[in-house]
Amino acid sequence: MRAFLLTLPLLAFAAPALAQDGPQQPTYDGVIGAHSQEQVFFSPAGEPFRAKVGEPYPLAKWFTQADTDHDGKISHDEFVADAVNFFEKLDVNHDNYISSVENTRYETEIAPEITRMDPRIQQPRIIKAEIDDHPDQSDSDMPNGGKYIKQILGAAQYGLIDEPQPIRAADANFDFRVSMDEWLAATEERFKLLDRNGDGYITMDELPTTPFQKAMEVGKDDKGKKKKKGWW
Repeated sequence: MRAFLLTLPLLAFAAPALAQDGPQQPTYDGVIGAHSQEQVFFSPAGEPFRAKVGEPYPLAKWFTQADTDHDGKISHDEFVADAVNFFEKLDVNHDNYISSVENTRYETEIAPEITRMDPRIQQPRIIKAEIDDHPDQSDSDMPNGGKYIKQILGAAQYGLIDEPQPIRAADANFDFRVSMDEWLAATEERFKLLDRNGDGYITMDELPTTPFQKAMEVGKDDKGKKKKKGWW
């Protein structure tokens, strides 16, 4: 698996958060990230989609957008075309690179949710480390007191893949910009992850539940509705 699929450190979110006081900065569709009560979904390419509470989860908006021939499944070519279209939206000066400046615009104006932890999403519980191989060590002698914390951050809160910052994740050579070649390589890996049965298509029923969906589904089991199993 390519290195970009690893969860990025918090340095990926170096862009400043939008101030809550004072003039409001422009945002994609006028939404101010996690402070909104709307539903949020991030496509595998990192494009945000939003919907009001009570409406269908906006994953459906992305799926309809990507499924250009409307056959109920996303082909490899459709998946790539959708990712390229978003790349072109971010590449403001059309030089076939998403620069650091253009990425900052993405983080602050288009997808401000990635700079915050959404309080609506339940973070994983602390998991006790195995110490069988270290019988001479107490919990306090081990890193984090013998505990490991896996956090759900950035775009991963609303996405199908554990990538907190999908643009930076595609920067394979770490030069603080993303070329079209890097973007296409990342897109190939993302398609492979989501095409779980390897038939060359992505269907709705093979997509995992996002952490945000899980948060919104709390209590549904009590009403007789079966939750969809996710990857989280």
